[in-house]
Amino acid sequence: MRTRGLAVAFGLALLAARAAAAPAAPDLGDVDEAEDLPPAAVTVESYATPAASDADLEKALHAMYALEYSTAEAAAERFIGANPENPYGELFLTGMLWWRAATELLRAVDAPDLARRFDAHSRAAVSKSKRLFKAPKPRVRAEAYFVAGMSLGLRGQWRLTNRQYFKAYLDGKKAIKYLRKSVEIDPKLEDAYLGLGIFDYQAAVLPGVLRLGALLLVRGDRAGGLARIRRAMVEGQFSNRQAASFLLTILQTQEKDVPGALAILRDLRGKFPEGIYFLGVEASLLTASGDRAAGVAAWAAAYDALRQKAAFRTKGWAVLCGAYGDGCLSAANLAGVEAWIDGALNTPPAAPPPGWNGALHLARGLARDARADARSAQDDYGAALSDAQLPAELRDFAQTCRMRGCAAAAVLAARDNR
Repeated sequence: MRTRGLAVAFGLALLAARAAAAPAAPDLGDVDEAEDLPPAAVTVESYATPAASDADLEKALHAMYALEYSTAEAAAERFIGANPENPYGELFLTGMLWWRAATELLRAVDAPDLARRFDAHSRAAVSKSKRLFKAPKPRVRAEAYFVAGMSLGLRGQWRLTNRQYFKAYLDGKKAIKYLRKSVEIDPKLEDAYLGLGIFDYQAAVLPGVLRLGALLLVRGDRAGGLARIRRAMVEGQFSNRQAASFLLTILQTQEKDVPGALAILRDLRGKFPEGIYFLGVEASLLTASGDRAAGVAAWAAAYDALRQKAAFRTKGWAVLCGAYGDGCLSAANLAGVEAWIDGALNTPPAAPPPGWNGALHLARGLARDARADARSAQDDYGAALSDAQLPAELRDFAQTCRMRGCAAAAVLAARDNR
């Protein structure tokens, strides 16, 4: 069995809480479906072109992959303030907030403020787009349907994650309609193929309770969906790098195509050298490749980047579990996680970063606590605390776990009280 290494080790302790019945998520409410909004006065040839080349949105995208979310939001808000009629800024923030929730395993009950911001920006993206549905320029009309479709698709995915299945269906149905309308108006609006490809792929591969496309009973097309997402990645104007990130996740988690995923990853790392998120993805891929030495070295590099930034609480969740979503929490991986850590402890990297040994013991302790092996977990917490170079953030956590144990609820509390 392939193990996901440290990603699973830190994430598995959350499993029991995720499996338990969660409180009902706050309902976002419905986006106004009326289409008789006053049309915007359109004098531009395109709204996508200025958004794609904007310095603030570029800064926001780099900050997002660096997991500097407040910086990313502020930069995107500057674009919105300077371009109030352009719906692409609202789409960017909608997508970023959804991406953050997905990578940090957050639902609305975990992050109500994030949920409210997602609601506001997804609503604004749809309403601003609808004002352009009757714009005289076909390109602008196509862009408007694209933004509305993607925003409603993200909203549907949000509802699905938060167990609001019927409303997810309604949003998704409208999203597909708008995306198809977009390419009907302008077949060369390459960004729109990202959304259509996602629906095609998910409907073919995943059951309806997991993804929106299948819930809608859209006729799935695995190969066609992958081709459309890749088309958006290569030819897209606004969403090309987001399409690459989405394709990377599919190749890693669903297709198990390690070489293909690594090729996309290394291109993205070249474009986003500050993107600490991608360090965890690379480590997970190298671990899955079966190259133990490369996997250990990559996880050590990811750990060291978090250590140098003192960012285990603020960024650790996305680095360790972000590429997997709920797959990071699979109980079936417990034995594999412990075996991987055993090997990592016995075969350290050439120059292990300070505190590496203690961090491995802490991770193994969390995995053992998650499967109710409290005695062995206590041994690991003690070993972690005996490492004088263990970072302060992890030392505090290990001390708490040694005193009280670290069942899933305690780990969730540590994540949510950052």
